[in-house]
Amino acid sequence: AAAASASGVAVGEAGNCSAMGKACEAAASADIAFEVIPVSPNTPDRRKIDPAPTVRPEHTGGRNPLGVADEEWQARTEAAALHRALFLHGMGSDLAAQCVIHRIPGREEYLVGEWGIYFEEQTASSVLRYDFEGNIINGTDGTRRPATPDRSNMGCLPIASAIMEHRPEVQTIIHAHPISVMAVGGLKQGLLPLSQAAFFLYDQVSREEYDFTYESSFEDSLRKGFSNGKRAMLLNHHGMYAVGRDAAEAFFVAKHLTQACDVQVKTLAMAGGNLDNVILPDPGMLRRQYKEMMLSPDYAYDGSREWPGLVRQLEREAKGYNL
Repeated sequence: AAAASASGVAVGEAGNCSAMGKACEAAASADIAFEVIPVSPNTPDRRKIDPAPTVRPEHTGGRNPLGVADEEWQARTEAAALHRALFLHGMGSDLAAQCVIHRIPGREEYLVGEWGIYFEEQTASSVLRYDFEGNIINGTDGTRRPATPDRSNMGCLPIASAIMEHRPEVQTIIHAHPISVMAVGGLKQGLLPLSQAAFFLYDQVSREEYDFTYESSFEDSLRKGFSNGKRAMLLNHHGMYAVGRDAAEAFFVAKHLTQACDVQVKTLAMAGGNLDNVILPDPGMLRRQYKEMMLSPDYAYDGSREWPGLVRQLEREAKGYNL
């Protein structure tokens, strides 16, 4: 995927060939044309047969606590649900330094959790609304004013415009710092195909040489890194971005990228850091396998199968998110 090389490399790309040898180099050089493979277009959406609404029945028809339109309240409950699901699954406990960005359908507006409110505390009423110019929007009268760092994570606002305006189908962005993701972000090899979770994201994770600055070049890197349908980005030493066409898909990507990094850290530890002791699959086989998985009618790689269960888990373990 040469088009992504401007901001880094993905699993199985030429930049990882130092770890994978001549077979990888041959496969990478032969792979001149980039093919964007759709994610699970042939898989039934379980949400159609197993509906798990995030909106309470008493909050339909504009009767929600904020009195906002139904589509905004729906988005708010999904954003809060995603925050709490990330916390329950070990991806949202890094104090308040992370962010979830969730777009309101049909609007040039998006939601972000208030900075300082932990993921497990977020509610539909507490998430804040922004436009792509960096203004915070009052929830009652719709007035706008420039966002300030007293309530807003200012580093997350440029991310929304950089990715969502470049990739209009992206509705949800997760920025998180799981420990294993930060660890893999410190390796020259980056993410390696050492687990099924990594196979799920084969060639879908770009790399950003993040240096803890937020200059305009960073937004350009985001746009380049999320070109060609990329689903995630690994930031050097820092964490990840995971994107999706909805909250379910973004969660799926974040969950499996974290799992892939967990396995990689443990595998390399057991191997003494020596890649000669590690089984690395053939890149050509991985590419074929990835395409077969994405086009299969069986398993869903977009999070749609897991989402109803996640919502029910929240009802058991993290009630109150949709208030």
